[in-house]
Amino acid sequence: MSEPALVGGQLRYILVLDGDVNERLSLSMLLQQFGYTVVSARNPAEAIEFLCVAPAAAVFSEAGESGTDMLSRLEADARFRDVPLVVVSEEPSRSLSELLRNGKLAGLLRKPLDPNDVFQVIQQVIEKGTRKSIRIATALPAVLHRGDESEEGYVTVLSQYGMFFRTLEPRPVHERVVIDVEIWDSTIRVEAVVLYVVTFEEGPFSEPGMGMKFVKIGPEESATIRYFISEQIGLGFGHPGAGQS
Repeated sequence: MSEPALVGGQLRYILVLDGDVNERLSLSMLLQQFGYTVVSARNPAEAIEFLCVAPAAAVFSEAGESGTDMLSRLEADARFRDVPLVVVSEEPSRSLSELLRNGKLAGLLRKPLDPNDVFQVIQQVIEKGTRKSIRIATALPAVLHRGDESEEGYVTVLSQYGMFFRTLEPRPVHERVVIDVEIWDSTIRVEAVVLYVVTFEEGPFSEPGMGMKFVKIGPEESATIRYFISEQIGLGFGHPGAGQS
């Protein structure tokens, strides 16, 4: 489901470099939906100032002179040579493609950005995993049922196949639980199994709770989650049933 890094477990951030304020804001908002802390810079010099404070998990840069300059600056400073650089371009050139093949660039994205492409690049560049399902940061009210007892809380990370439930009293790994989650104007119920637990003792920035995988979910509930995620990251799908009489 989600490493603690995406639920506050680690201080990692992505740096977005673009001279256009609207482009910076658009990409930054998308990355934040994926659960990352994001800082933005208008030019390479400003970006380097941020990196001197704390190296980023990755840099997403516009193409053109800024991208070329940023690559040169990263290569020239031993502190930043391992920081992955992803370039975003309307028309990826041969030179950019060559830099990608040679390993100079960690990723190459085409505008207009497809959230699925951005997510997959993050998986390859930052997470080093093969996760295919988009997961987003949320603050959805939820109720965890434990026999005759219930606990109110929030789902802070959600994907098509699982979630992270914030709680000070996580259940043991492998235990099955029932959770009601409020999405839009309805409540969906799912059954899940606890995959991992995070506690305050694991670090000052840890978000206590548990990551879970769905083991029983109805088709309507699954569709609601899918549409909700699509809406949140701007894929253009509407609320299920929207526009229907």
